[in-house]
Amino acid sequence: MDKMTEMVAHMVGIFHTTLEEERMRDAFDKFKALAAADPENDPLEAMGIEFKAKYTLEGFTPGLRYAEGSQVDPTTDISSPFFSGANYPILKLPPIVSGPNHDFPFFATSAEGRITFTLEPPSSVVVISFQDAYLTDNDMILLGDGETVFTDPSEFLTQLQTYQSIAVAIAAPVNSEMILPGENATADAITLHDKMSTAEGSTLSGVSAKILHDAEAVGLHINGEAVEEIPTLDDLMPAFMAAEDEVDTVEPTDDEDDGYDWPDPFESLAPGYSNTDLVDIDDGHEVVTGANLLVNEVIINSSWLDAPVFSVMGDVVNLNIISQVNVLVDHDYGTFGELIASTAMNAATLTATVTTPVPEEGEEVAGEAEDLALPSNWAVTRIDGDLIAINQINQYSFVTDDDSAELIFGSTNTYIGMGDNTVINLTDLAELGYGYDLIMIGGSMISVNWISQTNVLMDNDTVTVSGDIPVGISGSDNLLFNSATINSVGVDSYSEMQDNFASASANFANGGVDIDENVAHDSVFEGTEILRVLYIEGDLTTVNWIEQTNVLGDSDQVHLALENLETTTGATASVTTGSNATINAATINEFGVDSQVAVNGDVYDDALLYQANLIDTDADPLGVAMPALANEAVAFLADDMMGPDVAPEDTAIVATASESTASSDVMQSMLA
Repeated sequence: MDKMTEMVAHMVGIFHTTLEEERMRDAFDKFKALAAADPENDPLEAMGIEFKAKYTLEGFTPGLRYAEGSQVDPTTDISSPFFSGANYPILKLPPIVSGPNHDFPFFATSAEGRITFTLEPPSSVVVISFQDAYLTDNDMILLGDGETVFTDPSEFLTQLQTYQSIAVAIAAPVNSEMILPGENATADAITLHDKMSTAEGSTLSGVSAKILHDAEAVGLHINGEAVEEIPTLDDLMPAFMAAEDEVDTVEPTDDEDDGYDWPDPFESLAPGYSNTDLVDIDDGHEVVTGANLLVNEVIINSSWLDAPVFSVMGDVVNLNIISQVNVLVDHDYGTFGELIASTAMNAATLTATVTTPVPEEGEEVAGEAEDLALPSNWAVTRIDGDLIAINQINQYSFVTDDDSAELIFGSTNTYIGMGDNTVINLTDLAELGYGYDLIMIGGSMISVNWISQTNVLMDNDTVTVSGDIPVGISGSDNLLFNSATINSVGVDSYSEMQDNFASASANFANGGVDIDENVAHDSVFEGTEILRVLYIEGDLTTVNWIEQTNVLGDSDQVHLALENLETTTGATASVTTGSNATINAATINEFGVDSQVAVNGDVYDDALLYQANLIDTDADPLGVAMPALANEAVAFLADDMMGPDVAPEDTAIVATASESTASSDVMQSMLA
């Protein structure tokens, strides 16, 4: 830098420095003026604060005083009512060793001649779960000239609500309100038993119904017929969904290099990274307007309260009810490929497993070869009022996927997804509770397992094509599946009330808190060292109440303009408007032991299995008589079950065949 340039730079630097000083001075003056106007910015005045500590920390002094002395009689050293009237010898106690585990903690106290054990009572359990899912996915896509006329989706909604009311009517013969605990629980349970005994299958036109009672309902059944095995969902799923579930797996090897080229998880963080293959699209053109999946699933594993011996002063009501209904309406119009039939299946399993081993021929029964001792002591606990175990699960899904599409293809590969929705409601309960040797009930013992499942699917599709016919158009291949399982581990056998149990129950009802040897030394308790007894003043009510409903409307309207498709794009097209699945799955597992139940009242023990299907896949252009069936269904419904939104239509559902696939109104064959 020459001398002249250095002088100029120096002057410019001085100029900038002076300018900044002036700016800072100006800002500082403003800040100083604002600070003077704000009293809160005045200096803080320190206030005098004094601290006083009254206590001085010292070392650890628990205050225990140890004195050596000989062991004395506890009755002279301890002042407690637990030791009054008892004479304890002075003994050297043996070392403490681990003993067998007990289900409950016992609290021992002493009384005249016998140690008294105090047993904690069980608690009630109530689970109420309502799961609702609503989805409206009515898509419209126009890739052509936009001249296609589509039916308003609201008309499909009205039809779907009508079919739902028909499903309610089909299930009406075994419909009931849930049994609620309380003073009317026994009467309500007996009323349900009487209704089960007289229930008959639906007589609505076109309904295939089967109803089985008592022993006939036990076992495995599909659509009213006894079977040896129930197929798995993998064997029943629509082809479109089954193909999606196929995943390539890599067999593990002992070598460090397993032969699989694992992607680099940090690849996307590298500078300049660009992924042009985010979506893997198969060759050709694929349109999916169906393929919806609705799932309701409940699993209840319960082992809340049981005993090998029961004494019931009231009635015993044991009911198992399974009701399953499928309604499928599948009318397809236009151009479709090979028909793949839909599946509507009701599968039920009702089993009971004995826990007492059955000796083989020639084998000695355990306990016969030796004399088993009677209980030497007992522990008693009581509950004033009712003891309840209630599980109420209600799952409901309502989905509409009424898509409208006018499509042309100009690229090599295309995927258009307008359906493929998944809606799931799931409940999984595990209830592990209490076990006793004897349960005495002053009221009634009520056990109700109720599973009600309903699937409603309307899949009325219209597909029209102008130009080349694509390789595959699928409009059916739907699945409606109801699966219900009631599995009981432990079987109850009933007998008349014994005098000793009746006398003890009367004593408890009058305020008693203990039993005597007449009960404890009953022969049914041989082999039990300490008898655990529970007395329930009121009812023992156990209810598992499951209701599952799927309602799916998938009425798609698709027009394909495929002139010179293969010439233009070099690929073919496929359309999936069906391949829907509505699934209800409920499992109730009750774990216990075989029980002998002495009953002072009556015994109501019954099982009911009701399975019904209404399948309408008649696509005849003259139409079907669904409105007439809807009017017929009204007779089976109460007035308060039919709202204004679900009233059946008076007009007939009639389809008009299109005269030409090239018509501007290509949707005229859709139900309206």
